[in-house]
Amino acid sequence: MGITQHIQDYKSFYLVILSWPLLGFLLPSPAVTVWVVATFLLILKRADYTRIFLAVILVLLFSDSYLEPLAFAATAKIGIIVILFLYILSNFKEFKGYPNRVFVFFLPFLAFSLLASTWSNSPITAMQKSLSYGIVFFVIPLLFQRARAENEYFTRDVIVAYGLFILSGVLFWIVNPEAGTLAGRFRGLMGNPNGLGTLLTVLLIMVFVLYKQNTRKHTIQFQTWTFFIVLTALSLFLCGSRTALFAIILFFAFVRLRYFTNLGTLILFIVIVVSYNYILTNLPILVTSLGLEEYLRLDTLEEGSGRFIAWNFAWEQIQHQYFLGGGFGFTEYIFKEYYRYLSQLGHEGNAHNSYLTLWLDTGIVGLVLFFVGIIRTILISLKRSSLTLPVFYAVLFSANFESWFAASLNPFTSLILITLTLISAENLNSGEQIDLDKVEGDNDSIQSIT
Repeated sequence: MGITQHIQDYKSFYLVILSWPLLGFLLPSPAVTVWVVATFLLILKRADYTRIFLAVILVLLFSDSYLEPLAFAATAKIGIIVILFLYILSNFKEFKGYPNRVFVFFLPFLAFSLLASTWSNSPITAMQKSLSYGIVFFVIPLLFQRARAENEYFTRDVIVAYGLFILSGVLFWIVNPEAGTLAGRFRGLMGNPNGLGTLLTVLLIMVFVLYKQNTRKHTIQFQTWTFFIVLTALSLFLCGSRTALFAIILFFAFVRLRYFTNLGTLILFIVIVVSYNYILTNLPILVTSLGLEEYLRLDTLEEGSGRFIAWNFAWEQIQHQYFLGGGFGFTEYIFKEYYRYLSQLGHEGNAHNSYLTLWLDTGIVGLVLFFVGIIRTILISLKRSSLTLPVFYAVLFSANFESWFAASLNPFTSLILITLTLISAENLNSGEQIDLDKVEGDNDSIQSIT
């Protein structure tokens, strides 16, 4: 039951997904958005939760792309998430038996972020962003658990689906090297190389945890793992994301140290964080000795590719929004407001730090509530999974260099919510199971969704 079988089972589904970018070549974005939402409604009508899950993650992946034929995804993903939210509410009996501890633990933060919208300089936009953040925390863990429960081959299907997306990016780069790169670095179908690096980081962590907790490993052939790992390693090498590389090394290093005490690994992690500036100062010597100065972009290492400029600017702005923040989206607003000034200093983009972004948007109160959610998740997960601390160490490290954890409708936050669900939900540790009362049978899986 490998890649070929997956493609055969989901042939009709992928034809529908492929119609989205193909129509993007021919029709204006609003028209394609209508088609995407309409086809998603058809997928929902079948109540095949694996297909629903894959459709959601693919539209989120497309939304990060820079390609014009995929421009529809930025709007379509909003409609799809809202429809999914309404669908789960109206069919809640189908999801009632699945715990959503992650949502519960972060609920105080989510409630405060919504409250912060009331004093935002753009309250409607802030409210929309905070609501979407809360909706993702609510729907993604529930949909993931429901899909996994009904599909014995769920792990295989998720791995192959993400693998096909990564493969498409590599093939696109081969056909059109200029469009597949940014500033000489590989980005595939993602918006930028660092975005691809973040995707590979959180995806590899999620897949590793999913594999470890899947007791039915016979459902995944060796060639499927090889397909995914080779593509992930190749893309990681080509994109040259230092943050992704270090986060992945950090994750697997702490996985190997899982037999240490939790306190011991925590102390080691704190030492690494505190010693970061010292490591950064001496890293060029090691990089040069290994002959990797070009690949690791030694010329931008000391200034952090403009991140230090962004962090200093964000910290200056925090002084004006210290306790309560400016509402969701305030960071994006303030960085656009000072775009020319920051460009002259050598920085383009956002804050490149999830914690500074959350601080600017929700103040120190929101940031504390966010970390309360993280700590509560860690405490409950430590009882259930030895991978808890390695996961959080890698995620917290990655989030320190990009603002993805402070946004909802990107391809990354959902993956981490899935991982947190895996390590915190007690009834998920037994692996995929088939609910015969809910599944129509294997033969139905190859029928057209329409």
